[in-house]
Amino acid sequence: MLAGRANTAELSYDNFYASDPKTLVLSCLGAMGNGKSSLLNAICDEQIYRTGRGAEPITKHVEAVLRPWANPPISRYCQFIDTPGMCDSSVRDRENMQECVRYFKSLSFGVSAFLLVFNINDTRLDAYTQNMLYLFEQLLGREFWKYVILVFTHVDENIRDLLEDNIDVLEDPNEGFVSELRRVFKLDKRTFDPPMVFLTTQRIRYNAYAQRHLQELYNAVAQLERDRGNKKFTCGWFHQIMSTPGEDQKSSFIITSVRSALGSIKSAISGGGSWCAMQ
Repeated sequence: MLAGRANTAELSYDNFYASDPKTLVLSCLGAMGNGKSSLLNAICDEQIYRTGRGAEPITKHVEAVLRPWANPPISRYCQFIDTPGMCDSSVRDRENMQECVRYFKSLSFGVSAFLLVFNINDTRLDAYTQNMLYLFEQLLGREFWKYVILVFTHVDENIRDLLEDNIDVLEDPNEGFVSELRRVFKLDKRTFDPPMVFLTTQRIRYNAYAQRHLQELYNAVAQLERDRGNKKFTCGWFHQIMSTPGEDQKSSFIITSVRSALGSIKSAISGGGSWCAMQ
């Protein structure tokens, strides 16, 4: 059964696994169509998350599953969290806010890594992505940047040579994608140097090229984990969510926090895009 078919109620997790320090918690973030769901399906080696093409979003709810990392086969369980376009103005405000509530509840035990996913064919740091990242920074604090991994999808083997110039530009230490993130969000070069992984999600099971790059992604997650002393990301706001009694009270607290954050950062958004409709 697809994880998204029963998502009108609050997400429920096995708290033992969610809070177990050995369980990886991976949150996929990014605009619609960048390949978040396909990436998680490839890692799990299961068609768990719905995928497709077109103007309408396929992932409409926060969807989380507990599975072993299957590609490559790693004997560790992971909580994989897929996300819809939570800053997408096409989503009604009430629905959008409820997705935020369910999403942040799912993170409150801690996060091993935030996978910020881009399609290699469209690597713009657009208004949607800026809105989302400003919101995360406001709610979680700047420390969350230390848990970001940049993932570029659709780097298929048959077109890899054609993409080498693009990849070189993105990886440029002075003018590349990481430098642009530092400029926009005023991040320190000494503390923000995220891993960058280029991969495909095509024909994973029998494709050594694809499996090699998924191994690179796992290595990046594991290295980040070691660098952070095997501690998941957490923050004062997550602790407040955890300590708030009752699910309704938790929801109200998250909604109030998100609305307050949106109000305080609205004037900071640059780039000429429209502000997200989560108010």
